[in-house]
Amino acid sequence: MEPIDMAYDFYEAPDSSEDLPPIILIHGIVWNKYMFRELAEKLCLATKRKESNQDIKEAARRTCHNIRNQVYCLDLRSHGESPFCEKCPMFEICEDVKYFLKVNELQKVSFVCHSFSTTISYMVALEKPEIVEKMVMVDSFPFNTFEKDLKDGYIPEVFFQNRILKSLNPKMSLKEARERLRKQAEKESKSQKLLYKKMIHDLKKEDGQFKWKTDIDFLQKRLNAKDHIVSPRGRCNHEILFVRCPNSINVTDEIFEKVLKYNPNSKLATIEDTSHLLLLEKVDEFVEVVSEFLSDKKYE
Repeated sequence: MEPIDMAYDFYEAPDSSEDLPPIILIHGIVWNKYMFRELAEKLCLATKRKESNQDIKEAARRTCHNIRNQVYCLDLRSHGESPFCEKCPMFEICEDVKYFLKVNELQKVSFVCHSFSTTISYMVALEKPEIVEKMVMVDSFPFNTFEKDLKDGYIPEVFFQNRILKSLNPKMSLKEARERLRKQAEKESKSQKLLYKKMIHDLKKEDGQFKWKTDIDFLQKRLNAKDHIVSPRGRCNHEILFVRCPNSINVTDEIFEKVLKYNPNSKLATIEDTSHLLLLEKVDEFVEVVSEFLSDKKYE
């Protein structure tokens, strides 16, 4: 099992006065670190972690193991700018994250994970409990099978993206195609605008054809093969904050009660008027909830 070097961005706040554990921010299936740019910037400022600027980013990247008080945004394997891998089971993705922590000499971190990636942070906490300080899990619980999400959300989303891809005239330039998507996005709902934003970033042109940077068809096959499913593996005493949308199908009151049996230090927060993409739909409110949890201002 050979881990990969994941692509990542990181952010630092200029007025940081404490040596705070870095935040590791991980996207859900088919999304990417680019989508979390605004969230990461606001999160590092709210929690007094440093915000990196473009001029120092490359220099800081070479010495990042000597820097603390950061927010790191990761691209999981076969997503965004990370390498494509034929194998994408949850165990190997978990090894990638552990390898990232080791290479960057991060001895204590907090995770903020959306959907699919909540299981990853939980597995790291079980295997290396000394590394994890706290975890924030967004609209999912560890070891979720996502059966309803796949049927009603992800699979239709893949079909929608591919219809959009086929509608793009190969004679257009990449710039023209992205501009067309931007104009289409203006007519959509907030959640659809976020999907268009992801597509605009993910769009590329190779050999005269438009393609997605993230191979969504490959990932759908892996999901159909149930590579993402991992059986529950143990009790975790870490502090966990579950943040959900009001009509969440993944984190219901009943499910949360079951989660508490194995994770007694768990808390629950609901952000109203949101969907599964709540952390992107209401960034400021999400940052406030998470920063309070990480600083123990409200959940002590």
